Amino acid sequence: MKNIFLIFLILSPMVLLSQIDYGIKFGINLNNSSNISIISQNFDTNISKKDYSGYNMGGYISLQGLLMDLRGELHYVKIKNSNDLVQDRIEIPVTIGYKILPFLSLFLGPSFQYVLDESSSTFLLSKLEDKSTMGLNLGTRLYLGKIQLDLRYERGLNEMETKIINQNNLNVAKIDSRKSLISIGMSYKIN
Repeated sequence: MKNIFLIFLILSPMVLLSQIDYGIKFGINLNNSSNISIISQNFDTNISKKDYSGYNMGGYISLQGLLMDLRGELHYVKIKNSNDLVQDRIEIPVTIGYKILPFLSLFLGPSFQYVLDESSSTFLLSKLEDKSTMGLNLGTRLYLGKIQLDLRYERGLNEMETKIINQNNLNVAKIDSRKSLISIGMSYKIN
């Protein structure tokens, strides 16, 4: 009972002295790494393992307090690598931010992802067995009136594995597309 009272005591000023903001968000994803593990000698070892890049777009809702904020986002994400492996995802990052200056905050929180589609014109792919994954993101946000700029690093916490198959449906390699990326975003506050 003491723990519940302590949590209420800590969170009540944030709720009482807060406002709800919402808006739209756009961003680019940079340096999203992947790893190709070769299982069979029939696989070309010269295949490039270059990074993914892509974009995200969506919206956010934020509960703004004096020193802290709680922000949830919903993004549609499209990423592509040099081997023409394309993924479409839905992401839901939830962050807690701490304002170190009135116009600058640091944030941290989990991110939940679900793969809508995965395709490649270079490889034959088996179906992705587990389409959902979770990550952790941290970053900083700059407030410029109705515009907010953020820079974040995100790391996937569990594997997201795609199997590359040959014409005989045999597994020749696998791609771990667990995210490790840097993202630059811009938000526009509507209210």
